[in-house]
This record gives sequence, C-alpha cells and structure tokens, in this order.
Amino acid sequence: MIIKEVKFDSDEYRKTVALRDKVLRKPLNMEFSEAELSNEFDSYHIAALNEEDEVLACLVLKPVTGTEVKMRQVAVDESQQGKGLGKLLVGFAELFAMDNGSELMTVHAREIALDFYLKLGYEKVGEQFEEIGIPHFKVQKKLS
Repeated sequence: MIIKEVKFDSDEYRKTVALRDKVLRKPLNMEFSEAELSNEFDSYHIAALNEEDEVLACLVLKPVTGTEVKMRQVAVDESQQGKGLGKLLVGFAELFAMDNGSELMTVHAREIALDFYLKLGYEKVGEQFEEIGIPHFKVQKKLS
C-alpha cells in the first residue's frame, strides 16, 4: 500500500471521488455536483492505494489561510475500516500539511467520528452543529 497526493482531475482523483461518494454521500442519499467537484481544484487530494491501484482511503485538504488547512471528506472503504488505515491516512495528511506550511488542521467531524479525532489529539471547538443534515463538531489540532 502507498499513501500519496493525487492530482486533481486525474484518474486516481476520480477514484477518490467514487470512494467518497460510496462511503460519505450515498448513505445520505446525496451525490456530488459538478460545481462541488470543480471547486476542489485548489485542494490537496490524498489517497491510500493498494498494489492494484484501488483507492482504499482518501481525504481532501483545503487551504484556509497561509497556516490553516481544513481536512475534509475523509473516507475509508468499508472493507478497510477498523484496521488503522484512517489513522495512517490522517497522520500522513498532517505531515503533508506541515510540509506545505500549515500549523493548524481543522475538521468538521461527523458526530460518529468524533472519538476517532479525539484519540488522534484533536480538540473539540464549540458546540455541536448540523451540516448536510447530520450532527458535526469542529475539531482542530496544532501541527508540530
């Protein structure tokens, strides 16, 4: 397995979109619009691929300011959940973000994923809020 940045609008990027759609969107009866995807041109796209170039996990890093980046759309294939791949992916993303000048990582974490982020050293900021019709919490971590 390899974890790496994939280029926007590449074949590998389209595989990450398919995984995000399967894991994050379809269960909510949602789908990506062309406008949503075209707005990802200035984000970093991180993917974990197996030897057959299948995307097993992915996420998006959206620069917010010169030193803050927002992690979005974290998705791990159901067959890989609970095996530590999400932790590896987020760890890679944190190092990648630091290498690109970020000092703070923020996430709008779904309520069901809150404990995952807290175990990785993220801190809850503020109260629960609703996003895309489900409960979320803002969490953040200072990168060092």
